[in-house]
Amino acid sequence: MNRKSFIKKSLVTAGAVSIPSLIIAQQDELFESKEIEEFVFLAHKDLDGVKRLIEQKPLLLNCTNQSKKGDFETAIGGASHMGRRDIADLLVGKGARLDIFNYAFLGYTDFVIKLVSDYPQLLNSPGPHGFTLLHHAKVGDNSVLEEWLISEGLTETWFKGIFG
Repeated sequence: MNRKSFIKKSLVTAGAVSIPSLIIAQQDELFESKEIEEFVFLAHKDLDGVKRLIEQKPLLLNCTNQSKKGDFETAIGGASHMGRRDIADLLVGKGARLDIFNYAFLGYTDFVIKLVSDYPQLLNSPGPHGFTLLHHAKVGDNSVLEEWLISEGLTETWFKGIFG
């Protein structure tokens, strides 16, 4: 094969490999922040809206919205601090990733106590919008955890202004 034929074949082969890659990459775009914001917002109050969006775009499930600098929130986080067990159950059933605030809301008392006992700094850790573990225990009707958190010194339900 001469040099000219080799170069032609190489370019055709490279094009055949790279064009499908470009098409796949275009289909694999990131979500727009507005899409994530809408999904997280719906998870605060609208079960039907969450069902609709999760069916259309299942990968939104674990996306995180940042409403203020450092104030990160997932859909399960919004459902948890708003006391929306129905929405939380749907999201967990779809595989939502949980954090200590979700566990406090959902009633995993022993687990939260173990985590806070092993890592005492978590007692005063702010959740989405500055809501505390105590807030999440209260909206989850978890009186045992509520009492334990208070006995450990947590009396605030919200750390106002923590995110500016």
